[in-house]
Amino acid sequence: MANLFKEIRTLRDEGRLHDKLISRTRMLFVISGILLLVVVFNIVFRAPSIAIVASAIPIAVIGFLLGFYIFSQMNVVNWNEDEEVIKSGKMDAVGFTSLGLYILFEIIFRTYLKSHFPSVAIPLLLSGIVGTLLGRAVGTLAEIHKVYLARHTP
Repeated sequence: MANLFKEIRTLRDEGRLHDKLISRTRMLFVISGILLLVVVFNIVFRAPSIAIVASAIPIAVIGFLLGFYIFSQMNVVNWNEDEEVIKSGKMDAVGFTSLGLYILFEIIFRTYLKSHFPSVAIPLLLSGIVGTLLGRAVGTLAEIHKVYLARHTP
C-alpha cells in the first residue's frame, strides 16, 4: 500500500495526475473517514448489544468489496495522450450500470435494514456506506496504479 502512495506522489510530482482526480479520491477518503467516526460513535455510545458490533463489521467488509470491485468502475481512469496526464474520463456504459447498481444497492440495503432492524438501522447502514465509499476510493487508487504501471514500465 505504501508503494501505491509513492507511485501516486511520483505521478503528482511529475504533473501526470490530474488535480480533479486527486481531489475526488481525497474527498472519498475524507467522507468515509467522517462516516467511520459516526459509525464508531453510534456503536460505542448507542449500540444496545454486541450483535450490532458483530453485524457492522461484515456489512462494512461487504460494502468495501462491492465498492472496490463494482462501484469503483463508475469513475473511468485513463491516460490522456494530448495532455499527458492521468484523468478521470467520462462515464461509459459500465460506469452508468455501476451507478445504477450502486443506487439500487443503497435503496435495497436501507429498506431491508429499516424493516428488520429499525432501532439500529442507522449505524448498520452507515457501516455499509463507509465500506462502499472506502472501496470506491481504494479501487480508484488501484486504477491509477494500473495506469502507472502501463506508463512506467522499464
